[in-house]
Amino acid sequence: MSNGYRAFVSLLTTAFVLLEHFQVGKVGDYPITMGLFLGIVLVISVSTTLAMSNVVIALGIAVVPNALVQIAAPSTREGSSSFFQTLALFVFAAVVIGQCRRGTIRPAAVPAMLRGAFFALVIVVALCVLQVATGARGSVQWFNPFGEHQYLYEYDPHLEFNPIPRAAGFYLEPSYAAFVIGSLAVALLAQGYRKAPVWVLAGAGLLAVRSATGLILFGVVALMVIFVGKSRLKVVALIVLAVLTSLALPYLSGRLDSTFTTGSSAYYRLIGPLQILGDTLVHFPLGHPYGSLRNTVADYGILNGVAAGDSLDNGFYVIVFYFGWLGLIASIALASWALVGLALGLRTGSVAQAVLPFWAVGSLLFSGGIMLPEYVFTLWLVFATRHQRRFVIPGESGSALAPEAVDHHRDVPGRRRPSADGRFVGDPAPRIG
Repeated sequence: MSNGYRAFVSLLTTAFVLLEHFQVGKVGDYPITMGLFLGIVLVISVSTTLAMSNVVIALGIAVVPNALVQIAAPSTREGSSSFFQTLALFVFAAVVIGQCRRGTIRPAAVPAMLRGAFFALVIVVALCVLQVATGARGSVQWFNPFGEHQYLYEYDPHLEFNPIPRAAGFYLEPSYAAFVIGSLAVALLAQGYRKAPVWVLAGAGLLAVRSATGLILFGVVALMVIFVGKSRLKVVALIVLAVLTSLALPYLSGRLDSTFTTGSSAYYRLIGPLQILGDTLVHFPLGHPYGSLRNTVADYGILNGVAAGDSLDNGFYVIVFYFGWLGLIASIALASWALVGLALGLRTGSVAQAVLPFWAVGSLLFSGGIMLPEYVFTLWLVFATRHQRRFVIPGESGSALAPEAVDHHRDVPGRRRPSADGRFVGDPAPRIG
């Protein structure tokens, strides 16, 4: 592939990450972002084929169970438009995730995507740190950089209550910023790309965002790398883990203590919705119809702060809500997949094998919008960059990936290799006469 193509993919990757939550308009009541368009262009640009078998299986899982629910117990309160909107999101997510199959990504695009992801990580973390630094001085100038084009609503850091505010970067809220920072870091670390800078950037970004979920999950990722990775990687991971633990432990203790406090974000994310899940498994064993989540959750009056919420901010809970017992089984299967990946990674010494499944499953805890295109494309990026590991990034002699591309077998006895006269060593000498 040409240098122009690689530069295009790098720029496209960076633009997608930075503009995920730049809202350009609405279709009905559904917000349309630049992340949707850039994500589609990125997937098309780097894909070699459509993984039809994966797509068909994913579509069957996304469509058939809830279609049966809608037939058996149609939802009349929300109307058909809400059902088809949610159905379309699940179908779209299934198609994109189906493109994570090995062999669907152009090998030449992988280093370009990694470079773009690194640039994006630098910019996102820089903005997050800037938001905290200026916010601590009473300024909200650097928050909500897209202004009226900010996705859904403009984030309020509540400086009157938080002398050191939580950064949200370019995104809707701090938890999503943590998801983006963690996803970029995991994708880069799994490929050994600029390991030390990535660890430092991820640690600084997550401390600026102060997402309890992000800090805990990335702490576990650091532990995995310490036990699985190579010696140099272990040292850097251990340093980052120690710094994160010392700085974040008091904050995390307070967040965890509030888990059972009605109205806290931890309570709303983890404890409050348990009654909804229990009722779902008892009264709706196949799940609720698509599009009925908002009204159903609102009926329970679970406090999110001082007002009752109408969303589920936990991906596992959304799966159980829409798929009932099948969703519960799927959640257990996903957790098992992460544990199996960890075991295989420990056995083979593969950081990617250990970390990627864990992060993919753990990311469900960041948000309930697991079928939204922006979330799905970010997760796709993590897995798309794992497809090719033996390459050198053009123009980057210091690339951490370069040593992996060295041919250590060029002097193996019995292997033919070119000599000065153009013949291969080991070829029989030409006969004269």
